[in-house]
Amino acid sequence: MVSLERKINYLNRIGESPKLSAVNQLLNGLSIAQPSENDLSETDEIYFGIISAIQANNKSEFEKYYSKKSKSNPSKDSPAPFVNDDFLIFSIILGVSKFSIDKVWIKNIVSIRSKNSITTTLENLLVENYYSTSNIHEIVFMYFQQINQSLITNDFLNTTFNRINENTALFDSKSDFQILCAIHAYNSILQLKEAPSGSEQQLLKLFDESFVKKMKVLSWLLQLGFLFGLCYGMLQLPLYSPEVIKKIEDYGYIFNLIGALGITLLGNQLNIIKIKTHELTMRLFGYPKGLIKINKDRNHGI
Repeated sequence: MVSLERKINYLNRIGESPKLSAVNQLLNGLSIAQPSENDLSETDEIYFGIISAIQANNKSEFEKYYSKKSKSNPSKDSPAPFVNDDFLIFSIILGVSKFSIDKVWIKNIVSIRSKNSITTTLENLLVENYYSTSNIHEIVFMYFQQINQSLITNDFLNTTFNRINENTALFDSKSDFQILCAIHAYNSILQLKEAPSGSEQQLLKLFDESFVKKMKVLSWLLQLGFLFGLCYGMLQLPLYSPEVIKKIEDYGYIFNLIGALGITLLGNQLNIIKIKTHELTMRLFGYPKGLIKINKDRNHGI
């Protein structure tokens, strides 16, 4: 595995691509932000529809998009561009496996793909040859996590971890699909296999957890201080003359309406203020921006 800095920089760039974001959100178990259909090609529309259907565990929705795509029958001599789209083909394989749908069409599509290690892995997933040494283990691992986690044996876990760890050229790869699978597999394995007590990894993890908790307390204190300051400022407002008070009473319904709208708007913004205050506090104390984003995605907010 490469340095943490390169990993964080890569994760920061994922948001620039809706396609990368969609599979990243699927692997993280987060809600998928689907672009407007007006901005999508037919293939991309099918891709986002399939990803959303898998996440929602909606077989009929998956079948709708799969049926539409399976009408395309490219050949080895004239393959369509989607044939070598790793994200689309993997998502289709996930869907046909998850919903027990006939695999004849997708097997044919994989058979006419460019021959490489990813294609070999996808072929083996379709015939359930999961533990072949020719497979890219991180891809198989992510397949297991979505389809059947009981297939993740301890030996497979160790082999996958070691292979990812030894792949120092991972980010030099042109395959975003493999990179994303490797990152998610690596993070998942770290969570499944606790580091030995007293190791550097465990101590860093404990420090990170403690630091995040302390920053939450500090951000809460800052929010409390802000509210106290606001209340104090309101108490310092000048006393109005009887004429002004009478005017206010005459138009009291307007002020009540404005006050209700203000409270509603403030209530809607409280969670945003809470999140942003926490993020600002973390940044002030030097916490990496990339890790803030990872924690935010993981927790669905503060």
